[in-house]
Amino acid sequence: MKSIISICLILGVFAGCGYKPASYYARDAIKGDVYVKLNMDIENSENSIYIKDAINKIIINQFQTPLTDDKTKAETFVDITLNNVTHSVMSTDNDGYAKSYRTQVTILLTYQKREQRINTIEVSDYYDYSVDKDSVITDEKRSVAVKAAAQKALSDIFSKIAIQNMRK
Repeated sequence: MKSIISICLILGVFAGCGYKPASYYARDAIKGDVYVKLNMDIENSENSIYIKDAINKIIINQFQTPLTDDKTKAETFVDITLNNVTHSVMSTDNDGYAKSYRTQVTILLTYQKREQRINTIEVSDYYDYSVDKDSVITDEKRSVAVKAAAQKALSDIFSKIAIQNMRK
């Protein structure tokens, strides 16, 4: 009996204080039909397209809102830019050849509901990987590293949008 009363009191406190989960704020920021525009990075065109596809999945799955190709029907506009990609040597062997690299990716996302102010979010993350003894980095390895770093960075978008909108 005491446990039931305790549970009711706890639920009553949360309901009475106006508690809203973080997902409420994120989904309130990006809702209705969403138009996604990709600002293409020519040097990383394949990865730019990958990032747009990943954003589309995030909007559908996490924000639970539909996408539209018609800009006139959209309630929310999202612009995505693969802002920066860097590859740097993390360690070398005794002969001075690179053994491991770090790929750092920065993605800039701006979103705006119709007739409201523009909000900007920047997410960044990295991916470390090693290379063979010849220390040659192929385009495939770079592409895989950029995708992995981008995926890690994009996992922060939902929470960053929620935090940004809770502060308003």
